[in-house]
Amino acid sequence: MNEQIILVTGGSRGIGRSICLTLAERGCTVLFTYLSSADKALSLIAEIDALNGGRAYGYQCDMSDLKQVQALAARFRKEHGRLSGLVNNAGILGDGKPFLMGNDDNWWNVMRTNVGSVTNTCRIMLPLFIAQRRGRIINMTSISGQKGNAGQSAYSASKSAIVTFSKTLAKEVTRFGISVNCVSPGLIETDMTADVPDEYVASRLTNMPMKRKGNVEEVANLVAYLLCDAPNYMVGQELTIDGGLAIS
Repeated sequence: MNEQIILVTGGSRGIGRSICLTLAERGCTVLFTYLSSADKALSLIAEIDALNGGRAYGYQCDMSDLKQVQALAARFRKEHGRLSGLVNNAGILGDGKPFLMGNDDNWWNVMRTNVGSVTNTCRIMLPLFIAQRRGRIINMTSISGQKGNAGQSAYSASKSAIVTFSKTLAKEVTRFGISVNCVSPGLIETDMTADVPDEYVASRLTNMPMKRKGNVEEVANLVAYLLCDAPNYMVGQELTIDGGLAIS
């Protein structure tokens, strides 16, 4: 595990932050990106540095900007030389408005940000994985991408697109020793879901087998398993972690 170097995009907050901490606790070297929250990034680095064996490096980068991602990859190659795994977690939720009431520019911004952040990173990092003949990619999706969600048409569409992109990518790169899988969280306690209306949450919890929101540590443990412990034979899958929401 001390040899693992993992890149987590959007790693300074929410699920991404928990993924970084969980990987660092396992002894991985964690490289993470953030868009604007430098204070949160520094706080995360300090917390990981205090762990036994954990190391972290934070990089400011807009993952939806291909040129910025290219520059970031050049830094990685110079500073670290290789990469064991990639977690595409960066993304935005959107304005929460019904489709016909929303702004067209905002709608496409969500699509470009969420899908572009994944495709840009895969396009730039895959040559490194192919040269190594190994690597694991986890793309974060959402239960909204499976079922759709009122007020989140762009977010739902972007997450669904990421799933089909990931399945296609798995067909193309598995032969190079690279696995591609998705993790699809349901209602998770994060700052992104803090503004979700209480009545909506209550309606979803009523029929859920577990009757509660998930926590970020549960999602992070699943991601860490896929990166570090899962068999190589697991490829092209979307693993749902939602307390049974999808079946309710």
